[in-house]
Amino acid sequence: MIHMKRYANPYRYGTPEYDEYEIEYKKTKVKSYDDYVEKGHEWCWGLVGNIKQEREYGEDHEIRTGTKCFSGGAKVYIAPVQWGDGGENVVVIGVPRYGKRNIEIITRSNYIENYRMKKVYKPEIIKLMCSSEHYWWNDTDQDREQIISYLRYFNPEEAIKETERLENENRNQ
Repeated sequence: MIHMKRYANPYRYGTPEYDEYEIEYKKTKVKSYDDYVEKGHEWCWGLVGNIKQEREYGEDHEIRTGTKCFSGGAKVYIAPVQWGDGGENVVVIGVPRYGKRNIEIITRSNYIENYRMKKVYKPEIIKLMCSSEHYWWNDTDQDREQIISYLRYFNPEEAIKETERLENENRNQ
């Protein structure tokens, strides 16, 4: 994971897994994009999705396109779940409806569709991830497997493809 000022250790406090996670966190913590590149990273794993074209809004179930911040179909990079709401709200990075530069906001996960896993190479996106107060994935196999577990929930078909791809890579090594 990248630059976690506030981060969620998934293990119970006082267990060996918790301590191991803390050690790994301290090894991977970076303060800036330059720090990230100096540590030999060129890319990171990312969970990517698109904002829904149309969604229901209000008591009358009015149809609206996109969200207040993002146009329908906008590509967003999704961070791991940050707090205990079961993934109802997620941190995303994307180009806003009325802007040209990427922003980081919290939005509802049910406004996002077409979840998939990608390698993120864009320096602008990685810079935002590094400077974020939320945690993001790195380029490790552990992070890749964690994204696949998210895909099992949000997009099971894509999770099957990624699991098969991972198994094929392991066989070829």
